[in-house]
Amino acid sequence: MRESELSLPDLIGESLVDDALFADAYGISTDGERALMKTCIARLYDWYGPRKDAAREVATRWRGGFDSVSRFAPVDFALVLFDGTLTSPARLLASLVPAVACGVRRILAVRLDVEEAWAPGLLTAMELAGQELVADLDRNGLAELLDRLAEAGASGAVIDLTADPAACPERAGLAVYRPVFGRNAVLFLDDDATFDLDALAFIHPDTAFTVFGADVPLPDGFTRGGDSFSAFLDAVRDVAYAPADRVGETLDRARLVLGPGQEGCWVWPELQSDFFLFHRTAWTIGD
Repeated sequence: MRESELSLPDLIGESLVDDALFADAYGISTDGERALMKTCIARLYDWYGPRKDAAREVATRWRGGFDSVSRFAPVDFALVLFDGTLTSPARLLASLVPAVACGVRRILAVRLDVEEAWAPGLLTAMELAGQELVADLDRNGLAELLDRLAEAGASGAVIDLTADPAACPERAGLAVYRPVFGRNAVLFLDDDATFDLDALAFIHPDTAFTVFGADVPLPDGFTRGGDSFSAFLDAVRDVAYAPADRVGETLDRARLVLGPGQEGCWVWPELQSDFFLFHRTAWTIGD
């Protein structure tokens, strides 16, 4: 693919979100809210990179009598796709920041089939992450965009948070990751200082929290689950928040466990750095 053939701003044109919306959202966010997002961004950079090499080629002579050449480099573009059900800044950052850290040069965030106003937290999160290309598209617009990228010979990676495979059908040269995580989480408190519940309510407004352990006042939308740790473990599905000394037991049940101080954070456990690489392989008969 020639560099001149791929300009995401030209391809999406008027669908780009106005810069003024980002400025307005940032202006109404608090220092504490921005600190939560900055912590999430920093943790994700530590976890995923940053990647130092731009590309790599490995030539191997095999004992079985053949040679191989493997080339891999970051994909030409990454697309983070979500709909109106996603309002969590942390889940969005966990999809955007890895692409940046893994060396993808062109990243586009697309809100699909939504006419309502943007959630300010999402815009602020993208502003803090340096995500400049953000668009509102319908499904026809998305299909047209992917067609034009395919015509340009571009390789891509899509993190599809819509939970609808029809939103972005798989194509040649396009890797698609669809995290399947429920929008609920359980939490265990040793006391009222174990977790910052207000921070969780802000960073995950689309998540239903069930709280076990200490009986403390709960934010709107949180429900009481009882005081038993065993009941907490039985209630674990995908995501749990647990005190540091209970993380080991909890990790036997959950796919993601977050401890105190990680209220603003999120990571997709199955999303690995290799997802953002495009691989080419050649086998030949050895000398």
